[in-house]
Amino acid sequence: MLRERFSSDLKEAIKARETQRVSTLRLISAAVKDRDIAARTEDNAEGVTDTEILTILAKMIKQRQDSAKAYEEGGRLELAAQELQEIEIIRGYLPRQMS
Repeated sequence: MLRERFSSDLKEAIKARETQRVSTLRLISAAVKDRDIAARTEDNAEGVTDTEILTILAKMIKQRQDSAKAYEEGGRLELAAQELQEIEIIRGYLPRQMS
Protein backbone atom coordinates (compact mmCIF):
# COMPACT_ATOMS: atom_id res chain seq x y z
CA MET A 1 0.00 0.00 0.00
CA LEU A 2 1.28 3.45 -0.87
CA ARG A 3 0.71 4.93 2.58
CA GLU A 4 3.00 2.38 4.17
CA ARG A 5 5.61 3.00 1.51
CA PHE A 6 5.50 6.77 2.13
CA SER A 7 5.90 6.19 5.85
CA SER A 8 8.84 3.82 5.56
CA ASP A 9 10.54 5.97 2.90
CA LEU A 10 10.12 9.03 5.11
CA LYS A 11 11.78 7.24 8.03
CA GLU A 12 14.68 6.19 5.79
CA ALA A 13 15.08 9.70 4.39
CA ILE A 14 15.15 11.18 7.89
CA LYS A 15 17.84 8.72 8.95
CA ALA A 16 19.86 9.45 5.80
CA ARG A 17 19.40 13.21 6.32
CA GLU A 18 17.98 13.69 2.81
CA THR A 19 16.29 17.03 3.43
CA GLN A 20 14.72 17.45 -0.02
CA ARG A 21 13.25 13.93 0.07
CA VAL A 22 11.97 14.41 3.64
CA SER A 23 10.31 17.67 2.67
CA THR A 24 8.66 16.18 -0.42
CA LEU A 25 7.43 13.08 1.42
CA ARG A 26 5.92 15.26 4.12
CA LEU A 27 4.10 17.28 1.44
CA ILE A 28 2.76 14.06 -0.07
CA SER A 29 1.60 12.80 3.33
CA ALA A 30 -0.12 16.10 4.08
CA ALA A 31 -1.93 16.09 0.73
CA VAL A 32 -3.12 12.52 1.27
CA LYS A 33 -4.30 13.30 4.83
CA ASP A 34 -6.19 16.35 3.59
CA ARG A 35 -7.96 14.24 0.98
CA ASP A 36 -8.64 11.55 3.61
CA ILE A 37 -10.37 14.06 5.84
CA ALA A 38 -12.45 15.38 2.94
CA ALA A 39 -13.41 11.84 1.84
CA ARG A 40 -14.34 10.46 5.25
CA THR A 41 -17.94 9.60 5.81
CA GLU A 42 -19.75 7.16 8.05
CA ASP A 43 -19.52 4.57 5.26
CA ASN A 44 -15.89 5.29 4.39
CA ALA A 45 -13.68 5.33 7.48
CA GLU A 46 -10.62 4.24 5.48
CA GLY A 47 -10.09 7.44 3.51
CA VAL A 48 -8.82 7.51 -0.04
CA THR A 49 -7.71 4.50 -2.06
CA ASP A 50 -4.34 3.94 -3.73
CA THR A 51 -5.91 4.89 -7.06
CA GLU A 52 -6.98 8.23 -5.61
CA ILE A 53 -3.51 8.69 -4.12
CA LEU A 54 -2.02 8.24 -7.60
CA THR A 55 -4.37 10.97 -8.83
CA ILE A 56 -3.17 13.24 -6.02
CA LEU A 57 0.46 12.57 -6.99
CA ALA A 58 -0.24 13.34 -10.66
CA LYS A 59 -1.87 16.61 -9.63
CA MET A 60 1.13 17.48 -7.44
CA ILE A 61 3.47 16.88 -10.39
CA LYS A 62 1.37 19.15 -12.63
CA GLN A 63 1.42 21.90 -9.98
CA ARG A 64 5.19 21.66 -9.68
CA GLN A 65 5.68 21.73 -13.44
CA ASP A 66 3.65 24.93 -13.61
CA SER A 67 5.61 26.43 -10.72
CA ALA A 68 8.97 25.46 -12.22
CA LYS A 69 7.99 27.08 -15.52
CA ALA A 70 6.94 30.27 -13.73
CA TYR A 71 10.16 30.35 -11.72
CA GLU A 72 12.26 29.87 -14.86
CA GLU A 73 10.41 32.69 -16.61
CA GLY A 74 11.01 34.87 -13.56
CA GLY A 75 14.72 34.08 -13.44
CA ARG A 76 14.49 32.11 -10.19
CA LEU A 77 16.43 29.08 -11.39
CA GLU A 78 17.22 27.76 -7.90
CA LEU A 79 13.50 27.56 -7.09
CA ALA A 80 12.78 25.95 -10.45
CA ALA A 81 15.46 23.34 -9.75
CA GLN A 82 13.89 22.60 -6.36
CA GLU A 83 10.48 22.06 -8.00
CA LEU A 84 12.04 19.72 -10.57
CA GLN A 85 13.70 17.70 -7.79
CA GLU A 86 10.33 17.32 -6.08
CA ILE A 87 8.81 16.13 -9.37
CA GLU A 88 11.42 13.38 -9.67
CA ILE A 89 10.78 12.21 -6.09
CA ILE A 90 7.01 12.14 -6.63
CA ARG A 91 7.39 10.32 -9.97
CA GLY A 92 9.13 7.52 -8.11
CA TYR A 93 5.75 6.59 -6.61
CA LEU A 94 3.82 6.55 -9.87
CA PRO A 95 3.65 3.47 -12.08
CA ARG A 96 5.97 3.43 -15.08
CA GLN A 97 4.54 5.12 -18.13
CA MET A 98 4.38 3.13 -21.34
CA SER A 99 6.64 4.41 -24.09
